[in-house]
Amino acid sequence: MLESDGQRLLQLAYERFKYSARTFHKYLKVARTFADMEASDKIRKKDVASALMSRDLEKDRTIMTVL
Repeated sequence: MLESDGQRLLQLAYERFKYSARTFHKYLKVARTFADMEASDKIRKKDVASALMSRDLEKDRTIMTVL
């Protein structure tokens, strides 16, 4: 279950950065993992924020590795 604040944040990122549905679901899965690590039943805003930040860091590392 996704809390409304988390849903708004994910929707805002989805619209602003023009993510595909596939990318949206990847962020959601990563956010679920963060929520699971804290034994939370719901995906909170902080879980979504952590997922968005971690996936962006992953991209930065990939770009750095390729260069």
